Parts: sequence; structure tokens; C-alpha cells
Amino acid sequence: MTRRTSLLVGAALIVAMMLTVATSAFATPALSLSAKRASVTYPQPDWLIVRAGDGDVAVPTTVTVQYRPIGTDTWATLRIVPASRAAEGTFTVTVPPYRLKMITGFRAIAEGLESDVVTVSVKARLSAASAPAKVREGRKLTIHGKIWPRHAVGSKPVTVRVWKWEDGAWAEKGSLHPAIVSKQAYSSKWQIKIKAITAEKGTYRLRVYHEDTRHEASMSKYSYIRVR
Repeated sequence: MTRRTSLLVGAALIVAMMLTVATSAFATPALSLSAKRASVTYPQPDWLIVRAGDGDVAVPTTVTVQYRPIGTDTWATLRIVPASRAAEGTFTVTVPPYRLKMITGFRAIAEGLESDVVTVSVKARLSAASAPAKVREGRKLTIHGKIWPRHAVGSKPVTVRVWKWEDGAWAEKGSLHPAIVSKQAYSSKWQIKIKAITAEKGTYRLRVYHEDTRHEASMSKYSYIRVR
């Protein structure tokens, strides 16, 4: 390598180092957002992790975390984080259960910055179908249970699937579609009165299911009825 070539190479290295330093010094801050759990069962809370900065460059402004439930077009404020805390780089924001009644999108914004939208899916909580463990053949049977969050009286948000033990296996016998009969602050009670299950002696099992466009699919534990 000639002296001239060595000088050119050295100059190129110095320029590259200067560009790297300049790029680091003037790196653009960024916002990122993630959820500790992508899916929750109501009424569980969740936590959003906000990274307010890129590398060593922190966001110097206030950060606002917003939310938008599925089916809505308008963003609402979940929490405003002051600049002093945002400058720490990474912080968490709690999402309380009453903000997670349905599938919800979240984003973080600051002056001139915006994170990607993070979606948290929500499953309804279902109690097992409640009914007498033993009932006589031909009697009318009342089956009831609860769903969280609450649904309107008269609506039919759940499906109860019924199986009967036959020849060493569970044979599906159909589905029930009970209606909501009452509601409380956070839950609703569904109920149905039928004779179909008691028309034939045997052992039956029931399971409650729920799924709609606003919630992820969920199911309850099994419950059992013996018709004598």
C-alpha cells in the first residue's frame, strides 16, 4: 500500500467515525408500546410498557397513552405521563378492568411522535352452568349462570352445549340459548327453563360458550346432571 493510499484510507475512516458520532448525537427519539398480556379474561387488568426514546435519546415531552375500544373511531386518553417520567426512557401504565370490557387498541403519542397500535383481546368470564345435580325424569329443569362483563337483559350472549353419556362416550345432544334475565354492576345472569334434558334418563354434561365480534372466544368448566 502506497503512502497516498494509506492517507486516503485513513481519511475515509475518520469521516466514517465523524458521521457515526453525528448520527448518534442527533438520533431521533421514538415511541414504542407493548402489552404484558395480549389477551386477558375480564375483569383482569393489564399493563402497557412504553419505551420513550431510542437508545440514549429520551423523549423530552409529555407522553399520552390513548385507547380505542373495537367499533369506535375516536381515541380517548388513558393516562398522561409527565415529561420528567417520560425522560426515564421506559415506564409502565396500568389498564384497569373497566377499560378492558372488550377488545381494545392502545397507542402512545408525544410531540411529533406516535407508537404503533397495540391490541389487547378480552375474553368474557363465564361461570359453569348451575342446575340440580340430580333430577327426576320429565321434570322441568332450571339452568342458570353468569357472564362478565354485563350484557343487556333479554339478549342471548351465551350458548350452552349438552352431551349425554352413551356407550362409553359423550354424545352431543344439542345447544341451548338462554336469555339474560338480570344484571349487576359488572355481570349479568342468564337463565333457561326446559324439559328437553329430562326427557330421557342418564348422565348429562353442560358447558357454556361465548364469542362475538367484541370478545375473544371463551368457555366455562363442565357441570353435570343425572336424570333418574
